[in-house]
Formats: sequence, C-alpha cells, structure tokens
Amino acid sequence: MEPNSLTLRIYDHAPSVATGQVWLGGATDLTTRRTTANPPRWLHVADEALPPPEAKPVLAWDMTQINPGTLRSPENAGGVILVSMQPDPEREEEFNDWYNLEHIPFFNQLPGVITARRFRANAGHPKYVALYHVDTTDIYATRAWMVINETPWILRMRRFQRDRTYFMFNERIR
Repeated sequence: MEPNSLTLRIYDHAPSVATGQVWLGGATDLTTRRTTANPPRWLHVADEALPPPEAKPVLAWDMTQINPGTLRSPENAGGVILVSMQPDPEREEEFNDWYNLEHIPFFNQLPGVITARRFRANAGHPKYVALYHVDTTDIYATRAWMVINETPWILRMRRFQRDRTYFMFNERIR
C-alpha cells in the first residue's frame, strides 16, 4: 500500500476550501504550553495532494507520510498539534531512526493521542512535520506528554534540529 499524501497549509485568515479539515488555533507558547490567541491561525489538513491555493498561506507543505505510512486524519479529534523541524544533514539518518523507532511509537501509545504521524515535505520548509490528532490540546501540558519529550534520545536529537515551529489548533471549523 502506498504511503499517504498530505497537504498542510497554515493561514492568517479562514480559508475557503472544498476538502479536508479546517482548524482554528495559533502558535504554541512553549512556556505555558498553550495556544497563543494572537495572531489566530487556521490549519487546512487534506489527506491528498492539492493544487496550489488561491490565497497565500503563512506556511505550506505537500508531504508524504513516513510513519505510520497509511493512517489518515481521524474525524473524531478534539485538536491538532503540529511541530515542524529541519534536522542537521549529518544527523538526518539518526533523526529519522529516533522519530520512527521511539518518538512516534511512544506517542501512539499515550492515552489522549488519537494518531501521531510524521511526514517528509515534497514541497515546503521545514522538511519534517509531526502531526498529532488528540482528544484535547491540553494534553500538550501534561506530565505524560513531557516524559515522552524528555527521553535521553530526544534530548540528544534536539541539539541537531533547526527551524522548529509549534502550533496547536483546538477548534474544528470544518
């Protein structure tokens, strides 16, 4: 079975789209681990490749799902957490091993995480995106989430990542 294609676009206005999910949220305040209200951002998630948008997004990716390769965006989520990053080229192989062997499997076992998936950009930057459909974005501030984000391997790998973005979307519009 072929891995899923996914189109992600983050807008500074509510997009007019025909397919996929649209979520309202914003950047993540890493101190409080909550969504920042200003400026608001809208996330368009489409489990397919889409043509270029009419309106220019703030960030955009056309991606291939890496792990797990065939899961689609669930309909029953209460929120979406999006993290993107660019690994140092000389550490990219280890970065992919860590994400595939430890990080995504750990999050897929965490109660409250419906799906944890990661993607490689065919177009867009940074090169890698992790997308977590969750019961509620409040999970991002829990001790259980933090424990997974404090393993020795993740602490090592953070030193080799650049251009990280963090967003949370907690209101589904469509």
